[in-house]
Amino acid sequence: MKRFDQQLFARIAESWNGIGVDEFVGFLTPKCQEILTIEKLRQKIAEQRTLKLKFGIDPTASEIHIGHVVPILLLRQFARAGHHIDFIIGDFTARVGDPTARDTGRVPLSPDKIVQNMETYTAQIGKYIALQMLHVHHNTQWLNPMTLQEIFAIFQQINLSEAMQREDFRVRMRNEQAVSLAEVCYGVLMGIDSVHLGTDIEIGGIDQLLNFQQCRKIMRQSGMDEEAILMTSILEGTSGDGRKMSKSYGNYIAVNATPENKFGGIMSIPDRLIGQYFRCFTDVHERELTKLDEFIAQNPLEAKKQLATLMIAIETKDIADGLCERESFERRFSQKKITNDDCVNLHEDGSTTVLEALFKSGHFKSKSELRRLFGQQAVRDIHQGEEAILSLEATVDQIRGIVRVGKRRFFRFVAKEVSHDRV
Repeated sequence: MKRFDQQLFARIAESWNGIGVDEFVGFLTPKCQEILTIEKLRQKIAEQRTLKLKFGIDPTASEIHIGHVVPILLLRQFARAGHHIDFIIGDFTARVGDPTARDTGRVPLSPDKIVQNMETYTAQIGKYIALQMLHVHHNTQWLNPMTLQEIFAIFQQINLSEAMQREDFRVRMRNEQAVSLAEVCYGVLMGIDSVHLGTDIEIGGIDQLLNFQQCRKIMRQSGMDEEAILMTSILEGTSGDGRKMSKSYGNYIAVNATPENKFGGIMSIPDRLIGQYFRCFTDVHERELTKLDEFIAQNPLEAKKQLATLMIAIETKDIADGLCERESFERRFSQKKITNDDCVNLHEDGSTTVLEALFKSGHFKSKSELRRLFGQQAVRDIHQGEEAILSLEATVDQIRGIVRVGKRRFFRFVAKEVSHDRV
């Protein structure tokens, strides 16, 4: 059987210095939903010089999910080819707030919150790209010192009606919700970043298309060669209901999740998303896509296991870690062999309800979440290979084996030790 996991993991260690234009573009395009423009991209790569890549983030949240990692992995491909990476921390623009896909204005962040978010963000992306590859900048460095005269000289070149041609703005205005002048200027500020850095290529999500177009326009009006734009797709969430991966929807895999939960999260995606996830997270070449898609269609379960193995290995830099997690998953779910190491031990009185005991464990957000799981018959007593559905009224002393909640969480009830006073 084809082992895409081992083949693609081995590729991570390859040096791409001096890689040809066609070969390099062949690795880039599977990760991109749109490129502005492919001709501009090829032209810049063909110049055989160190290109200046730009990737900017506004540190608006501390915890990130694997959907945020997709452009980082595209960025890493350029770093492996020896190009210069400008990593922009939008500590200025975070105070404005990116209006993209917002149905209300974003609450501006305080400087302290921006610093706090940035520290945790960089720690998380450091699992996927060596931080020493990045030339880190804060855009307050050049935006704060700008005078009103300099800013208005740029604003005078922007057509307001053009800047307002955004669906998110139109929706808010139809709903009589405010659109601030600061939000209208957000793409212009991004363009100033590109002019200041002399960017050749910018990377980001497809949802940033309108902002990127503003960047290119600002560069042209500044007499510079406009940047090429590589836009990654927005990763669909694990539930497969068509919505993007988001903490708000509960369909995400956190970057800081345990290897066990990452592996299980990948295994939970619908088969139709396997191909998208392979393209987003691995260095697959466009000439390999047909064979990969055929493999997925013929062996979806095996393909998911290989993808999950790769996701663990990419983070830890060791394929053995991914294979170990696969072995553990198969033991628990294919062979149905649950060991004590798979379980969280809980010490509760026999008269305590299982609902109360599970809530007190701290592994669930609320009792409402647990009641929903009980209602879905997702809380079960596993004993000698047999499963019994537990009711809300079930007590700890009625448990015969191990309690499984959902697909991947296991709990073992251990009798409380009885203390004996010395006579």
